[in-house]
Amino acid sequence: MKKIQLLLAICLTAVNVTFAQVETTKTVVEQIKDDRDKQLQKLTEKLQNNEAEVSQLAERLSSIDNRRSNEKIQAMENLQIALENRIKIIEETPKTRTSLNGQLAFTELLSIQRDIQPADLFLTSRTFFTQLGNVSNLQQYNDFNNWRTEYDKWYTKQKSNDQMLELVNSSVELIGDAANNVPLYGSIVQTVSSGISALLTSLGRKDKDLAEKTPKMLRLLNVTSQFEYQKSLIDHEWELINKELFQLQLEDSLLLNEQFAYYGISENEYRRNYLETTLENKRETYKIGCRKIISEKLTAIDSDKETKGKWIGQVEIYMYKVQSLRLRFGQLTTRMLSNIERYESLISVYSDNTKFPSEFTNKLTGLSVTLSAVKNKFYTSFRPAKYIEDSAVMYIEGQ
Repeated sequence: MKKIQLLLAICLTAVNVTFAQVETTKTVVEQIKDDRDKQLQKLTEKLQNNEAEVSQLAERLSSIDNRRSNEKIQAMENLQIALENRIKIIEETPKTRTSLNGQLAFTELLSIQRDIQPADLFLTSRTFFTQLGNVSNLQQYNDFNNWRTEYDKWYTKQKSNDQMLELVNSSVELIGDAANNVPLYGSIVQTVSSGISALLTSLGRKDKDLAEKTPKMLRLLNVTSQFEYQKSLIDHEWELINKELFQLQLEDSLLLNEQFAYYGISENEYRRNYLETTLENKRETYKIGCRKIISEKLTAIDSDKETKGKWIGQVEIYMYKVQSLRLRFGQLTTRMLSNIERYESLISVYSDNTKFPSEFTNKLTGLSVTLSAVKNKFYTSFRPAKYIEDSAVMYIEGQ
């Protein structure tokens, strides 16, 4: 989103000169902020000089005797010219500010669109989450599979119509088959744990192997069940984050399309030269081109008597919508980081092999390594605090 200067063609020219003379050592965002601050400083100085001139001319006028009519008329004309110049400067300042802050807003909107893509890829990446899911997959553990082999042998020999046994067996089948997608906590796990514990007391000598393997299986079942329950709380937060991320993507795309239409920017060019490119210098070049298009568009609107100055309100709406989106994205990435750290804490608690089965803690050791890589990737992609801090001051001069 962008704004443009008022009447003075000199300042409009200065903006376009900046487009051509790109400082390669600075990003487009930095260039816009520099342009904005320099031009507003010039206008401030111009206004101060004008005020001094008006004061001087006013004093000069008051000192001229009424009998020197020609001299007095000339002084009045000079004062009138100075006052008219003041009006122009005063009118020009908000247009200049709005124009350049608008350019900044549009550029930041592009950055949000780009940054949201890796966020989505991160959330849908299965490297860490697949391993995390396997921690609670009982079929991944020898202690469970060995027990299940003995249990199935024992169960097939039972001729009883005991309804409790059938309930326990159906629950064992549910939690023992990953394809059932049954959460490893709640009443089903409780049924298995209490039912198998009760059956353990009734096993005879011929069921020695099952009796020996059952305590290990129950210990594994209890720890994986508790781990899965605590993990599910963190997973639920991811679901909420995903929903908000989707909404943010939708709003960002709608706002971007609205501005494409308003400024006359090609969506195809945007996809080809910005969204789909991996070269940062190509993205920066695209942003520079957008600045020029927006400036020329607003200049054209402002040169029309019917629409003169009316673009300011629309551009300001775009400005503050972008600021809101940027702030929300910062808050969302903060929540993402917080959730990653919750996984970190969870893994740390359950990694003690003096308290939990070694087969279980070994999986968490591998998971911890993967999570560390995910966290490092997150830090290289996002800076939540900077999003929030920069959003608060993005339209303030001198930042």
